[in-house]
Amino acid sequence: MKIQLLHTADCHAWKDSLSILEETLKSKGLEVKYEVILVEKEKQAKQYKFSGSPSILVDGVDVDPMARNVKTYSVSSCRPYFYQGKSYDFPPKEMILEALK
Repeated sequence: MKIQLLHTADCHAWKDSLSILEETLKSKGLEVKYEVILVEKEKQAKQYKFSGSPSILVDGVDVDPMARNVKTYSVSSCRPYFYQGKSYDFPPKEMILEALK
């Protein structure tokens, strides 16, 4: 399993996202190495299908099912997440858990 956390330099939520990712992996007993990637160029955004910061990819697929509909990628700042009627600045633990299944 390959996990990547992508973010921009000006996104305030990526460190919280990293903490939630680490907590989620630990709660599942997974000792998976992950990669933290700073997205600075449009070329990178297209390469990773980056739909905003922070993004967590599991085997190249965004943990947010809504992001899978995005077809235009760019170096953009913070993105919102919506899960079970609530909004978040980063993917909630439950969303990550679903992606890990």
